[in-house]
Order: sequence, then C-alpha cells, then structure tokens
Amino acid sequence: MNYTDTNYRMPRDVAADKDILAMAFVNSQKITSVYDIDTGFTCGTIYPALNKPLSTGGAWR
Repeated sequence: MNYTDTNYRMPRDVAADKDILAMAFVNSQKITSVYDIDTGFTCGTIYPALNKPLSTGGAWR
C-alpha cells in the first residue's frame, strides 16, 4: 500500500470495522531557503516558512 499517494482513501470497510486512534495529513512543502544554524536554533526551526512566533495580548473568550 502506498501511503505517500495523495489520492489514497481508507477503504470503507476498514474505517467502519476498526477503532482508529488518529489520522494525520501533512502537506509537502517546497524548501526555498533555510536559516543559518544560530538563527534556526533561536527560532526553533530552520525553515522561514515555519517560523510562526506566538502572538500574545489576545482576549480570552
């Protein structure tokens, strides 16, 4: 079975008959650039596209 195929769907009989703990889908990303080692260590990632700092100051609801 090819799990890298983007058109793969779990067969209906498997999904209905088994308890599935979790499923994940991860999009592939094109690497356009990377941070140097020091910047990557500070940011927690070497990929600028994944550098999403936590925003603070929002109101709790």
